[in-house]
Amino acid sequence: MNDSDRAWQRLGDQDPYFGVLSHEEFLASSLNEESLQKFFHSGEAHINHVCEYLQSRMGASLGTERVLDYGCGVGRLVIPLSMRFREVVGVDVSLGMLEQARRNCEKYAVQNARLMHTDELNSLAPGFDLVHSFIVFQHIPVRRGEQILRQLIALLANGGLGAIHLTYSDTRSQLHRAVSALRKNSSIAHGLMNLMRGAPFSRPFMQMNSYSINRILDLLLDSGCSNVHIEFSGHSGIRGIMLYFQKTTGTLL
Repeated sequence: MNDSDRAWQRLGDQDPYFGVLSHEEFLASSLNEESLQKFFHSGEAHINHVCEYLQSRMGASLGTERVLDYGCGVGRLVIPLSMRFREVVGVDVSLGMLEQARRNCEKYAVQNARLMHTDELNSLAPGFDLVHSFIVFQHIPVRRGEQILRQLIALLANGGLGAIHLTYSDTRSQLHRAVSALRKNSSIAHGLMNLMRGAPFSRPFMQMNSYSINRILDLLLDSGCSNVHIEFSGHSGIRGIMLYFQKTTGTLL
């Protein structure tokens, strides 16, 4: 099993909401009804923004039949997507996250969501109006992430849209990057750093990977995508983009 998968599964079992949004108020020890409402409202705001961008800035017609959210976690984005699409498919590698997502769908009376493990991705039939992923690919090793992106594009209907978040640059200090590399390669060093920050020794290390935008653009072109738009994002020195695109018939060049 890939190390990033193992870490995400452990985080899903230990602290699923914090695994999605790494703020102290979303730690299992801090969760309450107020912080949960804030958590889910943030998901609704994100989906509203994505759909508005696709329709107003790209001038694209967004279908309302099927949508796939890759790395759905506890269902933060599945729930608002369920209000806009007839069928929502949420995919995640963590069984703990998926169980929380099921509970949240029940809590919010979501009846049109289908939740599945990443191993089942190949069982899906193409024809999605939208494939979406947010703050997920950064935790996946680049080569594997590129392969997953190809799979997601292949699931789009002709004219279907993509909204995928990727990170491309780490502008943190050299010392910060060195400490991060040490934590990645030594579980003991990572555990000690956790303790120094007041976190449990066993909290897993989540990778932060940078993607080559040139390679991603080539991948989109080779997969028959066009109408590409980029929206910049950033957090704590990690630079990223929200990548919007549309799938067309065949390869363009």
